[in-house]
Amino acid sequence: MKRLTIIIVLTINQTIGFGQFPISVDSLYTFIKFNSIHKTTVDWKQIDKSFYDQIQNAKSVNDTMNCFVTVLKSLKDVHSQIYFNNQFFGHYPSFHDSIMVWLKPLNDKAISETNKIYTQNIVKEIGYVRVPSSRVFTSEQINNFAQSLADSITSLLNNSSKGIIIDLRLNGGGNIYPMLSGLSELLGNQTVAYETDANDNIVRTWEIKNGSFFIGGYRTTNIKVKTVPNFDNLPIVVIIGPVTKSAGSMVAIAFKGRPNTYFIGTPTADGYTTSNGYFQFASNLTLNFATNYVADRNKTIYRTTVNPDLILQEKDNFDNLLSDKKIKVAIKWLMEK
Repeated sequence: MKRLTIIIVLTINQTIGFGQFPISVDSLYTFIKFNSIHKTTVDWKQIDKSFYDQIQNAKSVNDTMNCFVTVLKSLKDVHSQIYFNNQFFGHYPSFHDSIMVWLKPLNDKAISETNKIYTQNIVKEIGYVRVPSSRVFTSEQINNFAQSLADSITSLLNNSSKGIIIDLRLNGGGNIYPMLSGLSELLGNQTVAYETDANDNIVRTWEIKNGSFFIGGYRTTNIKVKTVPNFDNLPIVVIIGPVTKSAGSMVAIAFKGRPNTYFIGTPTADGYTTSNGYFQFASNLTLNFATNYVADRNKTIYRTTVNPDLILQEKDNFDNLLSDKKIKVAIKWLMEK
């Protein structure tokens, strides 16, 4: 998820003998060690020894970056990334070829649908909205996406008295701000999630206030939404899957604990339920780092995945939604409410 960039002021070290690195290697390592959300789950004596042994043998800056990737691997942190000299470095999950055969096309489709909101009155009195990944950065872009999503929901609600299907199967992440703001009519004016630290303490609250999304008291969006009637009790089915991750997982968490809400599909991508912050160490070195977990409105913490109430593993059919097994089950559940 996207958060305000924090500039880290550190003493710039002299050039390392094996190449240019803008700060002390130890400074970056120490920051990771003491701020990772996973810091209490590992043996730091072992990681310390491995890192410093490896760094002594580094012969290039690329070798140095690989030392940090090894640390992320030890932490089982797939959500954090180091952005250095216009390159991304991180520990990414690997999958067997038999899984990649169907997972890669699904992931590619998710990428191709970025920023493309899709709505449909799928059957009489039931609406469908596909919330995609959002790659928006400026305040104007964020508000435009949020307003577009909110307007789409408002229009959909005119003919959806039985309920709404929210499809997050192609939501691979991006900016959480406009997603939750745009879905505010369905979430209601209330706290929708929390962030927790490594000791399970709540450190930040996520709130919806009249369409705007507030994180830790900071207002992230400013849009106009329809506030009457109130739809935050309308029956909703949320569909999730293996490429639902990062901000997509956060949207799912925001709906967990909501009345009349049912989750179907398969668990979200493993390891992407952390809240990340951007920490800039130098002009060419930024850390997108997992510092907190996210908990739902009932304070249930999600450390790895978001799980459905009903597991359905049938193949997706986005070209003909009425032939999609998960959509069929969603419609049946809503019709019976």
